[in-house]
Amino acid sequence: QHHHQQIIHSISQLRLDNTERPIVLDFQEQITKVEAIWALTVAQRGYSFNSCDEIGDVFHHMFPDSKIAQKFSMQSRKTSYVLSHGLGPYFHQELIKSLKPAILKTAILDSLKADGLELKQLLMLGRDSPFVNLSLENMIENEMKKVGCGLLKLGGCHLHVAHNGFKAGLSSTDWNIHNKRIDIYSWFKQSPARKEDLIDIISDCNCVIEKTILYFTNTRWVLLGKVITRVLTLWEPLHEYFLMYLPVNKKQQVQNNDRYERIKESLTSYVIKIRLQFVLFLCETIFDRFLTLFQQEAPLIHLLYYELPSLYRLVLLQFLTSDCVGDKVGGDLLYIDFKLNEKQLNNKNIRIGEGARKLLSNLTQKERETFYEDIRTIYHTIAEYLKKNLPLRNSFLRDIQILHPSYRSVQYSDDIVRIARTVPGLLSDQEIDYTRDEWLNYSLEHIDETWYIKEKKKDYLGAEIVIYHRIDYYWNKVLSITTTDGRHKYSTLSKLIKNILIIPHGNADVERGFQ
Repeated sequence: QHHHQQIIHSISQLRLDNTERPIVLDFQEQITKVEAIWALTVAQRGYSFNSCDEIGDVFHHMFPDSKIAQKFSMQSRKTSYVLSHGLGPYFHQELIKSLKPAILKTAILDSLKADGLELKQLLMLGRDSPFVNLSLENMIENEMKKVGCGLLKLGGCHLHVAHNGFKAGLSSTDWNIHNKRIDIYSWFKQSPARKEDLIDIISDCNCVIEKTILYFTNTRWVLLGKVITRVLTLWEPLHEYFLMYLPVNKKQQVQNNDRYERIKESLTSYVIKIRLQFVLFLCETIFDRFLTLFQQEAPLIHLLYYELPSLYRLVLLQFLTSDCVGDKVGGDLLYIDFKLNEKQLNNKNIRIGEGARKLLSNLTQKERETFYEDIRTIYHTIAEYLKKNLPLRNSFLRDIQILHPSYRSVQYSDDIVRIARTVPGLLSDQEIDYTRDEWLNYSLEHIDETWYIKEKKKDYLGAEIVIYHRIDYYWNKVLSITTTDGRHKYSTLSKLIKNILIIPHGNADVERGFQ
């Protein structure tokens, strides 16, 4: 409610006037100004867009002597367009200008006070990239030092690193795969007639498949794989629609149409098709599992130290010999020089995916050579980006692995103490000492297997599959253990571990709230 009131207050400060210097507007500009004022009124008052339908008729009758009122025309769709495309860019620009680090710092501090939270309760600041908002973070850190605490600093969102690494790889070539997929999507967008023609062709082919083209968003590059999957699934119907149906039945649509020519090239080129298959291989084989895992809402911060090097290692194994990568894990992977010629897999063994490999015979020798050169460039660029941006040497992430039930052992008592020391201002010296003793007791505790194992089942080969409970479910059970006199047995561990489990492993949860 408090944040909602703040937004309303901010909107109420907006004014569309300019009293400092008069501007002479022609008649059409006066109409545009009036329509802009009405759009801002809709936003300020919280009117629905549908309430704007026929509002022009109301003004026509209210002000019959006004030429401007007679020309006023604002339906729901136009109101939405004026706000988003007409006025939106201006206010967005003004917002960006005003959001300086000092302003953001004050807003954060005021928000905490308004919600009755003390500054020392702030654990960390999350962000997409480790290289943004550094000034803001330093200002907040300085404020926290005044009250004897500080921020836990873990960098940016690792899901964004994966997406941006993939983007960097594709952008290192002139493939422009994403633009080609946008061309196909845009052809059918807001054209029911074109969509219906494609659906008719799909039905004639007796295809039991999805009949829509997915949209690619440039902030989620790995999702390009799902877009490509849909295009490849519809390849034959699309081929018939663009190359056979349109030239015969819709000649005027395709004449001198640049988008059509680009789509036509995409559907007739084996070079483009093999590129699509390779990009799909990258998404499905390397990135999808990692991103799917960390899209979950469950606390997964304790898995990052294992999964981040695994992602980087998997990329390296696509183009390097296995003896070069070896059994290296964690920060040791950073010592691999992945550009050494003698460590590269040859064209026969470099990983391109079976879908792409089946199309190689359709390429000329020169096209194959260029394709493999591009593949190596993509792999090297992805590896370089991940090497630079993944926290493979982060000791805190390494230590908090011990929260997994499989690490319940006395040998990790030093690790729990390091964790306690790392979180600024959370525990007193005495409490840090207690964490070791409580961990030792926890290590010797009799823990029911059902606290961490949710289910055991067999796969189709008869091998056992273990499905674990969420980590917070497990620790809720452990931290609920009491002594014979009813006191919580692990009160200090409880304080520490609960603060660890609220650390975000990525920004997916936050961003879902804005969708």
